Amino acid sequence: MPKSIKETTLEDFLSRKFDFVVIGGGTAGLAVATRLAENVNVTVGVLESGSSALGEDKIDIPGNFGQTIGSKYDWQFETVPQTGLGGRKLDWARGRVLGGTSALNFMSWNRPSKEDLDAWEALGNVGWGWNDLL
Repeated sequence: MPKSIKETTLEDFLSRKFDFVVIGGGTAGLAVATRLAENVNVTVGVLESGSSALGEDKIDIPGNFGQTIGSKYDWQFETVPQTGLGGRKLDWARGRVLGGTSALNFMSWNRPSKEDLDAWEALGNVGWGWNDLL
């Protein structure tokens, strides 16, 4: 870790004074903390409920994609029963780790279907259809 970034205990964290405290060390929270920390005159703390997992092969090696789903790094959320799926519930992986869900899914992204995007545009969101976003 860079010298300015330290993983600490909760007791140590609470004993410090920060100019800014960012709640949640997911992708967005870390981006906000990084931007705030560009000012050398401020001290920024990031409070994340999960661990840092730095050096964890299941997170650091892309070939291990999916191995952290359902683990201690995942909040292990699930959906309500889905009528269209015969009442089944679906896993809804969400990261409980520094880096958030992006640490679980290696920042992978799947493009939505043409029908989904065109439906957004049909709702009045001009420029959000399939052809515009493609």
